[in-house]
Amino acid sequence: MKLSVATGIYQRRGDSSVHRELGEVLTVLRSIGYDTFDLSLASLDQPNFILLGDRWERKVEEVGDTAAKLGITFAQSHLPFVPGCSMRTCPEFQRPEYAEFFFECTRRAYLASRMLSIPWTVLHPLTFPEYNYETRASLDGNHTCYDQYIDLGLRLGVGTAIENMPPSMDRKLGTVYCQHYEQLIELVDSFADPQVGICWDTGHGNLMGLRQSRALRAMGKRLKVLHINDNHAGFRDEHVLPYMGDIDWDDVVQGLTDIGYDGALNYETGNVSANAYGTLQIEYVKMAYRSGQFLMEKCKEKRRVGPEEILDPPLAEQAVPGEA
Repeated sequence: MKLSVATGIYQRRGDSSVHRELGEVLTVLRSIGYDTFDLSLASLDQPNFILLGDRWERKVEEVGDTAAKLGITFAQSHLPFVPGCSMRTCPEFQRPEYAEFFFECTRRAYLASRMLSIPWTVLHPLTFPEYNYETRASLDGNHTCYDQYIDLGLRLGVGTAIENMPPSMDRKLGTVYCQHYEQLIELVDSFADPQVGICWDTGHGNLMGLRQSRALRAMGKRLKVLHINDNHAGFRDEHVLPYMGDIDWDDVVQGLTDIGYDGALNYETGNVSANAYGTLQIEYVKMAYRSGQFLMEKCKEKRRVGPEEILDPPLAEQAVPGEA
């Protein structure tokens, strides 16, 4: 297991709305100690977004040159995603040309991941309130929207890890497809390909009030990559460092141990530093690195001890909240 970090932890900055160039981001993060990364390919609103324009392939090649020079690798990337999980409720998608732009950037993100030898890219599943949130309609709708891009990834050797979603914090949606891991497992299994798996976001799981070790054991070897972050359940999707919120990290580590997860321990904790700048932002990023080293050590210690006896009772035998 290796420590990884999403590039967003230093791309954003408190003294400007424009993100830093990726070359600068990777150079600074490497100097702090990171050598494995989650490459954000989702910042469609940024004027310097790497996938924009006719020179996008050359810009990706330049990132590859920087990575080779620094001796770093990319464990995963992140595709463009629809804010709020629904095209129907997203203002940008009310303009027909935006959907064309979005899916072209999705195509380019798969190609860029192949160019940089990234094995997995993360996809946010969509919710379809126009079909009364029916599970089958959402499953079919995701196949309609994404099959051609997932198939492109398969041909390129880039796997797709579908992420568990948070509940609708702004209440624009009655429910969100794949906020529960059973729907996520069903969607992943519908592709019937080992190169389509799961990205588990610990913060999203916490907002659902889930016992995460049980969720991790349910997905088992489908789990391919992680978004490690913390929050305060019932508040908002904060994306702060482990132990800054109320996630039970012993339970998370136990679940990862039980299923033999050996992928990257990837931190998606950009909010811990997003509003800072200058030397203070650097200190926050260093703190994230130390946090990652600490959690890595907990995982190593637990692996030495080995899996626990699994005591999950069947759902029907679990106590109903509020009952004696």
